[in-house]
Amino acid sequence: MNTKRWLHVFTRIHHIPVSRRLAAYLVVMAVYTILVDWFSSGQTKLLAQATGAIYGTYILGMLIVFRTNSAYDRWWEARKLWGQLTNDTRNFFLKLSTFLDGDPVELREFGKIFIAFPFALKDHLRDEAILTKIQGYEGDYAYVKHVPLYLSQRAYERLTALKKSGQIDGFEQMQLDTHLSSLMDICGACERIKTSPIALSYRAIVRQGIGLNLLGLPWYLAPDFHWASVPIALTAAYFLIGLELIAEDIEEPFGQGDDNLPLESYCENIKASVTEIIVREAGEAVLALPVVLASE
Repeated sequence: MNTKRWLHVFTRIHHIPVSRRLAAYLVVMAVYTILVDWFSSGQTKLLAQATGAIYGTYILGMLIVFRTNSAYDRWWEARKLWGQLTNDTRNFFLKLSTFLDGDPVELREFGKIFIAFPFALKDHLRDEAILTKIQGYEGDYAYVKHVPLYLSQRAYERLTALKKSGQIDGFEQMQLDTHLSSLMDICGACERIKTSPIALSYRAIVRQGIGLNLLGLPWYLAPDFHWASVPIALTAAYFLIGLELIAEDIEEPFGQGDDNLPLESYCENIKASVTEIIVREAGEAVLALPVVLASE
């Protein structure tokens, strides 16, 4: 067991992305618990017993577990989709470079499209996609609302042109099409995650449960623990609110927060892989070739 990693969880707690937002909730919880202890008396015994009975149930725990798991499933599915995009891009170029025997012009043109696609998809998922801001398309002023779709269409046009010119045969086209078609499959799946958040009513119920339990907890603790109820209440608040904040972040995996997917890193990784294959097959000179735009 790596003891150092376990210790980092506690010694570097301030590096947790949600820690700053969580601190504000903990301050409020501390103040509230102190006030409850200050005003509590024997008259709160009945309330304490009722709250204790509610707090002892598994309902809230089950809701939080389901909430967190649902959010993490969305995050993990998004991660797998971007991993698939990386793999399909590499496989496409490995096959293309073999079929074309290192044709520098075609490798350059397909490289332009496949390097641009992940960056376009990243911006599209963040509602920031503009064609002229994508590398290699700065001078393309065509009106494009869906940039990933536009790039996929350009790739299909070039692939069809290769088949018509006899540079690849039907079987080779079919093999390449398998990877090319996955571009829009991945895009559509990412759009589904983005546009299908966890139901608002469910999120509201979980937050109501957390709020009511935390409001009742100090009344349950104060009669017996007095000032010691503050750290106990803060510990409960830390985990309950912290899990909710984490779930809130990871259920939207395409954002720019620390708990979101590092899409920029994935894009650069794809770019490096494509460039490596092109350079290995066609040499460094291919990177200096003038860009030949796909036919409109």
